Amino acid sequence: MKNSKKPAVPKVLLFLLFIMTAAIISACNFPETKPQKTASETRVTLLPEDQVRLSNDPQKTELFRDVGLGLFIHWGPNSQVGTEISWPLYNASDDFTKKYYGLPDTFNPTRFDPAEWARLARLAGMRYVVFTTKHHDGFCMFDTAYSDFKITRTPYGRDITAQIAEAFRREGILVGFYYSPGDFRYQYETGLRTGHIYEPDFSATALFGPLKKTFLEYEQGQIEELLTRYGDIFLLWFDGKCEPLKKHAWRVKQDVFISRGEIPTPEQTIPGEPMDYAWESCLTTSWQWSYQPNPDVRTIKEILANLIHIRARGGNMLLNIGPRPDGQIAPPDENLLRQLGLWMMLNGEAIQGVRPWTVTNEGDIWFTCRRNEDTVYAFVNLEFGLEGIKARSGARFTLKSVRTTPETTISVLSQAGGCEWQEDADGLHITVSRLQTIQFIKTPPLKPGSKRAAEFGAFTWGPDWPIVVKITKARPAG
Repeated sequence: MKNSKKPAVPKVLLFLLFIMTAAIISACNFPETKPQKTASETRVTLLPEDQVRLSNDPQKTELFRDVGLGLFIHWGPNSQVGTEISWPLYNASDDFTKKYYGLPDTFNPTRFDPAEWARLARLAGMRYVVFTTKHHDGFCMFDTAYSDFKITRTPYGRDITAQIAEAFRREGILVGFYYSPGDFRYQYETGLRTGHIYEPDFSATALFGPLKKTFLEYEQGQIEELLTRYGDIFLLWFDGKCEPLKKHAWRVKQDVFISRGEIPTPEQTIPGEPMDYAWESCLTTSWQWSYQPNPDVRTIKEILANLIHIRARGGNMLLNIGPRPDGQIAPPDENLLRQLGLWMMLNGEAIQGVRPWTVTNEGDIWFTCRRNEDTVYAFVNLEFGLEGIKARSGARFTLKSVRTTPETTISVLSQAGGCEWQEDADGLHITVSRLQTIQFIKTPPLKPGSKRAAEFGAFTWGPDWPIVVKITKARPAG
């Protein structure tokens, strides 16, 4: 009977087999697992308190005023049920609060495409974005070490703020972050439910979060994360009392521009007078900041009128949208942004890089002027069926505040021709016509008794939006 035992494998062959296996594993290039650093190990070097400038950088301020038009984005797990963001927690029962704070368990925006958001924003003429990284409810749309109440602990599981910053920066859009100093979650977890949410108690010592930090330590740590982990951040927007956070932000990044917290930022209103400093009017496409089913969306003519009035008075318009819970921009908002994009494609020159003229308006005619130049832009509403004009729409008006020079040219932005003018002691008389065939629209109502009414059918060329008359080498009257 033969011996059934297998011959022993020589030790040399075992050693060679070990070497070959190690080489194969190395070639597979598996990601290296590194121990996670603690928050104390990742804290940044701060500018000494006696060296920090407690104001916005002048160059960043001028850049902010130049860009003129920004996109505001309010988004969070609450979008699943269409509530306003955070405010349902105000005066809420414990039972409702627990339900609200359970919403992240089902938040999974699988159709979120930040690159598409950024392309649409750029098309609409937006040159900066302000994204809500943490609203009053305390939910963090970024992967923070200081809280477990965050996007990376939802079914979605990925850092949305990082994707927003990368996508918008790729489109040449300046990146800004909204951050709420007030925090319902901190109040809920620690039992310190006192004071208004806009007046947070930075002296609160109750420990919070996985790192067991005081309230101020918790928020200062998050500001450091936002300013150091997401590339070049142009802007911070503090929604509430923020002095210790504002100072800390400048110690982390001296040239970060601070909007709310440092400059006027009225909501849903436009100041009545021009201001020769940075300010920003925050408006919604509908009336709620966060996503709302079946919203009452503003018309494009209202959005354009607001934009023109804001820029004529020296401010920026920050236009807000509330994305759907699946990550898509709601169709009414998308349609509005595309309409805005068409108008900005035609007239954006008169919106960006401009400042107020010597007067904001003459009646329905509004003005901006090129910064450090002698070019004036006049925003003019068109009239359909105007007598004495060959085109379907046009305007005839006289300007008192603008005078020409021998080098002056007058034209309509994005249009060849269609502008006649003359000047006398009574002012600058201009007649313009829309000659460009941009959209096919339903004919707007003509003036009663108009001789041209019979010439118009059910449809005509539009759109029925303001045009811009460009006046170069201009000078103020008087």
